[in-house]
Amino acid sequence: MRPVSKAYLACVGCLGTAALVWSGWSFFVRQSSQWNSDTLWTLLLLLFLSWICCCLPLYIRDDCTVDLSFISILASTLLLGPEAAVLVSAISFPFVVVSTPDGKHHQHLFNTSPLKTFFNIGDHALSYWVGGLFYYLAGGVPGDISLPGVLLPALLFILAAMVFNAVVILLFYMLEHHAPFYPTIFQMFLGLLPSVACSSSIGYFLSMLLMMRAGGWLALLFMLPLLLARYSFKLCLSFQRQQHSMVEALTAALEAKDTYTKGHSSRVSAYACRIAQEMKLPAKRIERLRTGALFHDLGKIGIPDSILQKPGPLTPEERTVIQTHPLRGVGILENMDAYKDILIFVRSHHERYDGGGYPDGTAGDALPLEVYILGAADSYDAITSARPYCTARTPRDAGCILRAEAGKQFHPAVALVTAALAESGELTRCIQALEQTGGGPC
Repeated sequence: MRPVSKAYLACVGCLGTAALVWSGWSFFVRQSSQWNSDTLWTLLLLLFLSWICCCLPLYIRDDCTVDLSFISILASTLLLGPEAAVLVSAISFPFVVVSTPDGKHHQHLFNTSPLKTFFNIGDHALSYWVGGLFYYLAGGVPGDISLPGVLLPALLFILAAMVFNAVVILLFYMLEHHAPFYPTIFQMFLGLLPSVACSSSIGYFLSMLLMMRAGGWLALLFMLPLLLARYSFKLCLSFQRQQHSMVEALTAALEAKDTYTKGHSSRVSAYACRIAQEMKLPAKRIERLRTGALFHDLGKIGIPDSILQKPGPLTPEERTVIQTHPLRGVGILENMDAYKDILIFVRSHHERYDGGGYPDGTAGDALPLEVYILGAADSYDAITSARPYCTARTPRDAGCILRAEAGKQFHPAVALVTAALAESGELTRCIQALEQTGGGPC
């Protein structure tokens, strides 16, 4: 980790500690007159629920999890105040034990970098403290959850905490990995939104239950169906992950089979994402393109080695065989629901803008823009990679070829953007970033 990144993590941790100390003083000292046995019981219950939710996250990807801990955070804010939310988050976090994505190991306080733990506690403390400022500015009163008065303070707390958390994390990635602020900030915000939006309404209902007679027991019973829903969703995600692992294994087998294309799919995916970012495509479309690019050549697993590894030009008959690989790839993926939306990329990445491609000869705007982006990225990698029958050419040479073929092989706008990125060295830096991060989109 770069020194500036370490300094940033430490700074966030220190600021978060200050917010935590202030929240503790405000809750335990300044508001001590409001303390009673019910308040203590509510705080302990919310701590327990927050800890349980943090220990049971769902892995959307190996580097992305969601959990239901925000239910307890929002309930803490509505019932006891934002200061309690800061305390619940900070106190429960060090005791969290989480399984790794493969389920073989666990992550906890004693095998996690102290600086990372310090940063995470500080980040959440600051986020909820900032959210609390907006909660009070909107007239929020802890313990008053009557509708519609509670809606605006609660909404501002949620939005302020989300935005602040996204900015803090993004600044780290900017320092460490030079990630662009735009559109990454919107991607992070949209990634958090579904989980937080769903858990917010549940947090309000939890608050209502805790204000009722025997509310603690009702709240515990209320969490049981949520845990059942989590288990069902986990099974669904596990099935999708198994499908993804199987397809990745086939891709790895292809690259082992054809050593000259090793790393090709990952590079094409990185190039395609960078081009799509430059063309201002929405995050959802870029993510779909990333997956399609990773698996675009999957059908080559069914091409004979004598053709795939031939150290010279192909005969017309051999070219006909290798041109079947898009349809072979579609045949592998079409029965997997998780990959229905990328079949167009697998099938059409060798189509040309002028209609001279294969397998369908589709032309012009009959295909999505992402297909042409994938085609340009695929061709750029082929031009700049060494093969048995040709030497690698420079990015500037590739840019000239892309410009010459604009409106012919390539979509005109895509060709010009890709050529500009190639000639500026941006695509080369994209691969350098890919190698530094060990994979993933540029």
